[in-house]
Amino acid sequence: MDDKTYHHGDLRAAMIEKGIELINENGAKALSLRKVAAACGVSHAAPYSHFAGKEELFTAIENYITNKFASVLKESVTGKDASPEGLVSLGCAYVLFFLRNPQYFHFIFIHSNIVFGDGAEYEPFDFYVDYMKQMLGKMDYPKELWLKTAIAHWAMIHGLTSIAAMDDDPKEILLWEERVPDILSNNYLLLPMNNADSK
Repeated sequence: MDDKTYHHGDLRAAMIEKGIELINENGAKALSLRKVAAACGVSHAAPYSHFAGKEELFTAIENYITNKFASVLKESVTGKDASPEGLVSLGCAYVLFFLRNPQYFHFIFIHSNIVFGDGAEYEPFDFYVDYMKQMLGKMDYPKELWLKTAIAHWAMIHGLTSIAAMDDDPKEILLWEERVPDILSNNYLLLPMNNADSK
């Protein structure tokens, strides 16, 4: 396959996807533009039209997955008020995104340099937390607990995702897709039933 097989944008995306695959298989230190080019079936010089070096490719991979993840989360609650029902949609979007793209999960949470937490400016996390804060504000939930509750809920969703993403059997993935909405609809458990008990 030569460089002309790809459209301009397709080659960049293909190299990013191959980069993710290579990193998940061999670790970030083993990544090189030469290996990515070979995996894509293009010339060794082709990647340099898109990336100045290995570090730039690595950053591009982080941004690529982050943007996809953030878009999926935002789309899941578009047109929905901040509510427990919307939170279920948000949680489902989180789990199903990585269940359907386990290679992204392994990269982001094992190999990337991305930092999660208040002030870290990671768009998917910030959006999730902001959504929960809006919802908790409507519930007259103690403001001093907003961030702690949002982080705890993110951690619960992440834990569920970690369990689901371990399955690579297509039949199991389909079962998880059915289970996740039911699990979350009955278990937004980190929101205390009695707000007064939290004050």
